[in-house]
Amino acid sequence: MNIDGGNYVITGEPGKKVDLQLIVMNKENKNRQFMYMVNTAYTNDSGQLAYDKTKVTDPALKIQVKNTASPKKTVFSVPANTAATIKFSITIPKKAFKGYLMGGVTIYPYKEKGKGTVASNGTLIKNKFSYSIPIQIHQVNGENEDAKYSVNSVKPGNVTASSGNTPGVLANIHNSTNSYMGDLSSKAVVTKKGDKSFKITETKNNQEIAPTTNYNYSISWGKKSLQAGDYHLKLTYTAPGGLKNWVLNKDFSITNNDAAKYNKLAGIKPNYLWLWILLGVLALAIILGLGIYLGKRNNNNNNNGNNTTRRRRR
Repeated sequence: MNIDGGNYVITGEPGKKVDLQLIVMNKENKNRQFMYMVNTAYTNDSGQLAYDKTKVTDPALKIQVKNTASPKKTVFSVPANTAATIKFSITIPKKAFKGYLMGGVTIYPYKEKGKGTVASNGTLIKNKFSYSIPIQIHQVNGENEDAKYSVNSVKPGNVTASSGNTPGVLANIHNSTNSYMGDLSSKAVVTKKGDKSFKITETKNNQEIAPTTNYNYSISWGKKSLQAGDYHLKLTYTAPGGLKNWVLNKDFSITNNDAAKYNKLAGIKPNYLWLWILLGVLALAIILGLGIYLGKRNNNNNNNGNNTTRRRRR
């Protein structure tokens, strides 16, 4: 075992037990309790590694890192202005696996209320801190695995962007292997079938996709409203240094009901300009048609009158 960049990197024979420890400091003038827990790593919807879920589920996930730890979780006390050493162990699974298992040991204050601060817009924010140290487990002579990314689904939804809450879509991205490629850059391009002028582009950096995980990659529509139709997503991930990339493609559809629902939630009012234009065209067509009809009827009446006069003269 070694510590690489703040990570516990554990490599050993299947079944080997590795003892670890960490130091927790309490700088306050009172005794405090902390929660220690080991969890399996996953990717949150911001595209970052996270370790705060006690249960991570994914169809490809066979071994939970939390099940390799002893203890899995515990509450401990740290006296005022002192430090405590927490000892725990990780047992490398006996079952053979490729690549890396990833998880993390997390420490946070136990049953303490968050400290409130007021943001510039007047919103009350309660802060609770936690600290996590990543864990990587690899079997000696175990094969590495290449990443296999795919798009499970693309669904409309509301997206938090720099401009606020906007309509958009959520692409559920899946990594089906025990692979971790580090910080990835990404570019998503959405096009609409039958409309060559429509194009939405979203770029993101520092996307960390954990092994055997799935997460929602958000794509904001910006100021545009969602419209019903058939669409296509092309999403490209690029490894650090541009050494490798993965291109993912997925067709998807947006219904009228979903478009109306998420536009409303984002505060976008329906645009009825198209309806007024249609009504105007129909009104003009009716007026023109009525004019033509009345004109023909008057011509017929005049012709009938002229024919009657001519007959009488004979």
